[in-house]
Amino acid sequence: MANYKLNTDLRTNLHKRVNKQLRKEGKIPAVYYFHREKPLPLAVDLKELRSAIHSGAHIIELQMGNKKHICIIRDLQHDPVSDEIIHADFMGITLQEDITVDVPIVVEGSAIGVKNFGGVLAQHLWEIEVKCKATDIPDNFTVNVANLNIGDSITVGDLVVPEHVELLTPTNSSIVSVVKATGLKTEEELEAGEELEEGEEGEESEEESEE
Repeated sequence: MANYKLNTDLRTNLHKRVNKQLRKEGKIPAVYYFHREKPLPLAVDLKELRSAIHSGAHIIELQMGNKKHICIIRDLQHDPVSDEIIHADFMGITLQEDITVDVPIVVEGSAIGVKNFGGVLAQHLWEIEVKCKATDIPDNFTVNVANLNIGDSITVGDLVVPEHVELLTPTNSSIVSVVKATGLKTEEELEAGEELEEGEEGEESEEESEE
């Protein structure tokens, strides 16, 4: 289980103008939720939050003074113009309870249908939703596409899933597939075309012989 320590400050003034000042200081407003307890308004350093997200850690240790809270990032709000993070919601958890998280997909290999036959690799999913305890969350799901030919695909049901991890994404969902490029003929179509040409050549030879 990968985790990331994130320092936070408790917000006491919740006016919007204070939030604007926070952002000028490189921080953003956030809220920590834990079951039925009263939500805690926080201030989080934006650079540290970005680092936590890019680390790939699923579990965040929020440090609030002398107190530490184990949580996950439940929601991020982005500016509609700049796409910068402007607010974060953290959901407190216990290590004994099952939680729902999205686990990233890592694609490895070079598909034979792309290398040898000019196909195109299409990725349909980038994350898999799972349910498990925080200590059982996989870092990622690795998908090797080396043996995929045109028309082949890998679905969620093909994944190797660790024990105690439940898949919530439907198992028939396609993760990656190799598709035919526009104007590209498959091996079967090429063979059929060759047979047709051979048949036409044979007919022409017979007609010439009759003449």
